[in-house]
Amino acid sequence: MVNNIKRDYFWNTLGVFAQNAISPLLLIVITRVNGIGDSGLFSFAFSLAIVFWTLGMWGGRVYQVSDIKQQFLHRSYIFVRWTLAVVVVLLALLFCLLNHYTAVKTAVIVALVLFKALESIADAIYGVLQVHGKLFIVGKSLLYKAVLSFVAFTLLNWATGSLLIGCLGIVLVNAVMIAAYDRKNAQKVEDISIHFSALSSYRKEAVNILVRTAPVFLVSLLSVLSLNIPRYFIDIYNNSEIAYFGIFAMPITLIVLVVSFILQPNVVHLSELYAHERFREFGKNIKQILLVTSLVSITTLVGGVMVGIPILNWIFGINLSHYYNVLVIMLFGGMVNAFVAVFANILTIMRRLKSQVYILFFTDTVLLLASPLIVKTSGLLGGALAFAGVCILQLILLSFVYVSSMTDSNK
Repeated sequence: MVNNIKRDYFWNTLGVFAQNAISPLLLIVITRVNGIGDSGLFSFAFSLAIVFWTLGMWGGRVYQVSDIKQQFLHRSYIFVRWTLAVVVVLLALLFCLLNHYTAVKTAVIVALVLFKALESIADAIYGVLQVHGKLFIVGKSLLYKAVLSFVAFTLLNWATGSLLIGCLGIVLVNAVMIAAYDRKNAQKVEDISIHFSALSSYRKEAVNILVRTAPVFLVSLLSVLSLNIPRYFIDIYNNSEIAYFGIFAMPITLIVLVVSFILQPNVVHLSELYAHERFREFGKNIKQILLVTSLVSITTLVGGVMVGIPILNWIFGINLSHYYNVLVIMLFGGMVNAFVAVFANILTIMRRLKSQVYILFFTDTVLLLASPLIVKTSGLLGGALAFAGVCILQLILLSFVYVSSMTDSNK
């Protein structure tokens, strides 16, 4: 059992790291090979794809894996993801048309949305593997996809000089991997085939899943918007700085990785502790998670403040020295955002979903109203301040809900 846990931790950590590293690595390649213009386009398109990916994920794997009472079939979770994949691609195209984006910008955005839609389908299959104690296979899949996607994009982009062709290479890699690796491994532990003769039952369960997990989706969407609302207005009012916003958002990925490393392998265990009302042990585990998150977040912040600019200058081959204040603010916001993500996942396990929705809707509404003015007057610095400010407000409110919920549970 101990060896299995170590194996899951090792491969899941490696896979999640590779999955989160793909965007920053591609951004480095694009900045150096294609220039700052394509770098800005990719950064904006990828961030937009993540917003649509949140819609495609809907309830997310945390809800699926923590469904220890098996209220819904895994086939139904997968059916939901396939359906939403079609929806998000169409919505992405509509979004681009409404914003009057150029044909190239639209094509790149749709290609990356398709890539993330495929990721959302794979994630439901990962849920099957995780429930059956095969999280290490999930980690391997994420690692293989990241490596192959990076190689495919780099070669195609270098050979054609086309950002779009490179993105299509990523789509192809993920489509092949889902068919040849993910589904094949999941079938070994459980039959996940979608039978057309049973579509009506899948649809019925799918509707129930969508309704039941709607608060989880809203929490995920509203969380993602916290970083992307300022980015959207920077693209409108200060398009020349959109690439720099993407670069400074990159270190935040390192902090967010910690949340995934710690939480994903513990979701089932934490869910069981809470379901069996072992609240003291549950709370002890949460304190340990928060402690590790604190240590890594503070280390990243201090390192970024001390040597962040020189490192980014060397990595991207451009001078970012006059954006030092922006980097510091973004790193601090990323640190706070890591704790927001921890509490959001914990409250999802505790099924305290409505409180999260109200809090994130309120804070994102404030951000949406404030960002145009702040970004229009202060540019990139204003976008960074808006992001950090809303993260602080979210952390205060979410931590209050967690403490209150635990107090009530321990009575």
